[in-house]
Amino acid sequence: MNVTFVSLGAREPLAYGLMSLAAALRRRGHAVALVQDRDVARLAARAAVRGADVLAMSATTGLHRVYVRWARELRRRFPEKGLVLGGPHPTFFPRVIEQAPLDGVCIGEGEESFPEFLALWQAGYPELPAGWWIRRDRGRGPVERGAPRGPVRDLDRLPPPASDLFYDADARYRGAPNKAFLATRGCPHRCAYCFNSRLNQRYRPYGPLLRAHDPERVCDDVLRVRDRWGLRLAWFIDANFCANQRWLEAFARIYPRRVGLPFFCKLRPERATGRTVRLLADAGCTAVGLGIESGSERIRREVLARPCSDDEILAGCRRLKAAGIRILSFSMVGIPGATFDEELRTVALNAACRVDLAAATILQPYPGTPIARWAEERGHFDGNYERLSYSYFGESPFRYPTARDRDRITNLQRLFAFAVEFPEVRRRLRRLVDREPNRLFRFLFEARHNWGFRHHLYRAWKPAAPVAAGTAALFSAALADLDLA
Repeated sequence: MNVTFVSLGAREPLAYGLMSLAAALRRRGHAVALVQDRDVARLAARAAVRGADVLAMSATTGLHRVYVRWARELRRRFPEKGLVLGGPHPTFFPRVIEQAPLDGVCIGEGEESFPEFLALWQAGYPELPAGWWIRRDRGRGPVERGAPRGPVRDLDRLPPPASDLFYDADARYRGAPNKAFLATRGCPHRCAYCFNSRLNQRYRPYGPLLRAHDPERVCDDVLRVRDRWGLRLAWFIDANFCANQRWLEAFARIYPRRVGLPFFCKLRPERATGRTVRLLADAGCTAVGLGIESGSERIRREVLARPCSDDEILAGCRRLKAAGIRILSFSMVGIPGATFDEELRTVALNAACRVDLAAATILQPYPGTPIARWAEERGHFDGNYERLSYSYFGESPFRYPTARDRDRITNLQRLFAFAVEFPEVRRRLRRLVDREPNRLFRFLFEARHNWGFRHHLYRAWKPAAPVAAGTAALFSAALADLDLA
């Protein structure tokens, strides 16, 4: 069967799930193609789309609206083709199948379930596919729900990802010095804003929440990409690379011997212990993504379900910077229930940690997350997920007392990285955020964000010079800059 994935496309190929899914389909004898375009009419004219038996899409919340429109148009043009949707949005909001003439939506991981769906779809559904909701009669029939399905248990049984779909097709992707890999799946934590808390509830009956490739297999995947397409920095996109200490210790022994390339990974600040930081540095880690999220211990504990103290965050960053490891911090503004002074504390905490790039987002209550339910119950959110932005840099969907309060959050997000980096901006920040949101602030955010990734993080080929960071004195100074002392 010919399966073509259709997508809007992106600046960089981080769609590891699509690569893994394509490889699983190929193993079952299916032909797989990828077509990317921003215009559905141009996309429909492509030979790989016209020749496909099944067209597959993957959607995050917000972007799902684009793919719902595409599904309607593709069904009109190709009434006999199969149309399916997977990804985070249908996993947590499978009722999206009611919004478009889809044959099915995939709930959760699809490497095992998608090939089974194709066989059952081709046979006219003699039984319902587990892990799917379907509609017969080319997406016009009533919704039928297959049985729940657990995740892939043994990751090493999966074939190597079909990286050629991206790297052979596009010189931009092929020539990038950093390329994405996934060594582990799952996260044991229950952060209120994250999809993993819901996944953990769903997957707990099926076995351990954390699953990992054998470190030898991880090295095989990195070397395969390096040898065929070139690579200078391995970019591990795992949700929590350091969650399993025993696995990390094995990886840290094997990876530098077999691969020896620098790498980026993500971890929580309280996991940046002396032992973990030494393991990462010795293995070749030159940059990390670190979730600071909020500068208020109250908000982290009571709203975000991140009971991590300021001292733990400061200490973790202090160790990482002393080891020459760059920090990309993840923080959120527009958190319901937070005062504006608490929002400003997030700037101060990032500044004290001396992060290399402060990536602030505007909190979005994604379907199925505890914070979405919490915000609805307290009247902060009206429950209309169709209003959510396709990007977590978009406007806040929460209710505010006034439009000015909302505008201040928009401006704070756009000026966040500059305020973290420059004391002069911090000292003027209260006045700056009181202005009308404007194109200059948006341009400054986008320029700094893109420049920071490309010059600080994507070129992290050597350890950085050690820097003093994460001290009480630095935190106090940053708080004073913001009139919070």
